[in-house]
Amino acid sequence: MTSILRHRVRALLFDLDGTLVDTAGEIAAALARTFAELGLPALPNGAVEALIGRGVASMVERALVQVGATGTDIARAVARFETHYEATVATVAELYPGVAAGLALLQGEGLPMAVVTNKPRHFTERLLDRLHSTASFAAVVAGDDGLARKPSGEMLLAACARLGSAPAATLMVGDSGNDVAAARAAGCPVWCVPYGYNEGRPAETLACDRIVADLAEVARLLRTPSG
Repeated sequence: MTSILRHRVRALLFDLDGTLVDTAGEIAAALARTFAELGLPALPNGAVEALIGRGVASMVERALVQVGATGTDIARAVARFETHYEATVATVAELYPGVAAGLALLQGEGLPMAVVTNKPRHFTERLLDRLHSTASFAAVVAGDDGLARKPSGEMLLAACARLGSAPAATLMVGDSGNDVAAARAAGCPVWCVPYGYNEGRPAETLACDRIVADLAEVARLLRTPSG
């Protein structure tokens, strides 16, 4: 089975929040500070986790709806959030277990890799730099690059082009329905980890090709067979 997988997969794409990095605490802290300035109650961390994945503007807008502040100026709230997130990003976020080991194994296999995230590039690059992961990736496609964001397949297709890999031979690894929909739209196979955010829904609801325990398992499944 591993030889079949290895010969089909020529490159990998990874979601960031909820797949590579646990960023929910930093995002929740920035959102709480934003809401405090606006005179609004903070959302519990679990509620914030369920909002992660569609980009900053979507998260802030849906958070405002949850606290009943639908008349709030969205653009102003987003700007305030980004100011607070600037102060919190890459302060306490950590790679999920198995990520560092899995990335190292995949690099050893010679598989080119990219990050595809709806998060703005500035925040994405700060996270990867702080977590000493930048060198693992040949490309980063971010939410403010001018492409249609996930669940569109446009960002994944751009990443495939940068890696020089056909979509059908490029495995997307994510944690949400957004990632699955984007992979299907781009024509990429897609595996999902069970520990991410997925808007509060169980990983078992994801219509992906496989659920893997962590990135170390991804690497084991794609490892070149010996002999």
